[in-house]
Amino acid sequence: MTSSEKKRIKRRWGAPWTLAELKQLGKVPDSVLARRTGRTIKEVVAMREHRRVRLPTPPRRWTACEIKMLGHFNDRELTRRLRRSKWDVVKQRRSLHIPAFLPWQGRPWTRAEEKLLGTVPDKELVSRFKRSYEAIAAYRQKLKIPPCRPQAWRAEEDALLGTRPDEEVARLIGRTKIAVRARRCDLGILNRGGQVHQRWTPEQDKLLGTRPDQYIAQRLGRSLNSVELHRTRLAIPAWRPR
Repeated sequence: MTSSEKKRIKRRWGAPWTLAELKQLGKVPDSVLARRTGRTIKEVVAMREHRRVRLPTPPRRWTACEIKMLGHFNDRELTRRLRRSKWDVVKQRRSLHIPAFLPWQGRPWTRAEEKLLGTVPDKELVSRFKRSYEAIAAYRQKLKIPPCRPQAWRAEEDALLGTRPDEEVARLIGRTKIAVRARRCDLGILNRGGQVHQRWTPEQDKLLGTRPDQYIAQRLGRSLNSVELHRTRLAIPAWRPR
């Protein structure tokens, strides 16, 4: 820039910004924009930061400190902290086989729940813990607890089914109420109220999870609790509208 051109540029310190000047923020260096508009560099930097406009940074090598941050923060957060593009952060993290940071939003496990792991089949703990089957199995494996292998039903145990309430039978034979009820329903044995429980057919099993449990219960002539219990035993996820 010649001396004559410098004289033609008027100082506009503190003057209102025009739309044309705002469009140049971040597209040219701050010093160049300050010289073009007759403003100070501090004034240009303040306006650019106020409008949250970032300057494009040239490619640079990753430092050891930056690499240590990968996987410990969200990729978007690292993009802001390191002043790198999101694709640059994702590409570097994947090249080092570092899993993405996902904040845990689950419910903490209690000591009472941990004591039951491995003593009862995971499918029976779904309704009791109000957790998914996958979450229960994964946490049990994390604690290195072997799965519970249900014992085969003996003839004397089957003989007690239906003779007294399920809770009492479960207490006598050392099984859960859910296991006793499921076994009784599978054998088609009457309960204390005299109600007959029909066995589930393969065709009925295929309907589970395809529609809401209430709709399936009305279609099959079963109770909603019976449909939910049988779907949980088969580890079939509940129906969700798309």
